[in-house]
Amino acid sequence: MQVSAFTRVNSQYFKKESKEGRPMAKRLPRDPEKEQAILKAAIQVFGSDGYHASTDKIAEIAGVSKGSVFRYFDNKQHLYYEAVKQAIDNIMAVINFSVWTDSQDLVSMVIRATKYKTELSHQFPYEFDLLMRVYANESFVPKPMRDRVFQMFNKLEVDLVNNVINATVSKLDLRPELNKDEVRQYLGMFIMSILQMSQKYFEKHPDLKKIEDMGEIIDQIKAYMDMLEYGVVKGKRKPS
Repeated sequence: MQVSAFTRVNSQYFKKESKEGRPMAKRLPRDPEKEQAILKAAIQVFGSDGYHASTDKIAEIAGVSKGSVFRYFDNKQHLYYEAVKQAIDNIMAVINFSVWTDSQDLVSMVIRATKYKTELSHQFPYEFDLLMRVYANESFVPKPMRDRVFQMFNKLEVDLVNNVINATVSKLDLRPELNKDEVRQYLGMFIMSILQMSQKYFEKHPDLKKIEDMGEIIDQIKAYMDMLEYGVVKGKRKPS
């Protein structure tokens, strides 16, 4: 009679035989807490160090062995992809779209949205660091993976902008001859530029908390809104 052997896996012994009767390793059950610890550490390390970050460092922060990292995630690219996905999920789980949709006009929407984004970046610093790297399309990430995570990030951005645009367009008195889809695209480009400008302003003035202290940036946004609404060429209007 054949005696079954024991195979050592991750410091545990399991008995398992193949169909041919040869002993083989039994796969350990997945530990959700350990898997989440690895993802949390990966978001932090990839966010701070980029794709070339050490998986040893990720394992150390997660409190697991390096072997455990690659038992849950097949390779570094897989871990990077799942870290980006988790970063997006973490933010989307708490995001409040009413910050955009409940604004009475574009100026208040931009101010509220920019301040809200700043607050989120403080709440999720590692997630924002990682997503900014994805947005920058870092060249040392293998191109197939770079394309995959950028597409994922781009979908997030498009979904957010579409929510803003739809809320904004519904409050505008548009010229009847305009194509609404083209208006949405135009406003999307305009709003993204304004949001980026406002973000830089608030990064330089982190102490601004009250709307009455934001006169400078509000006046600037109003000036751009005036150009958007009335044009920049004196006395000219498109003939009806």
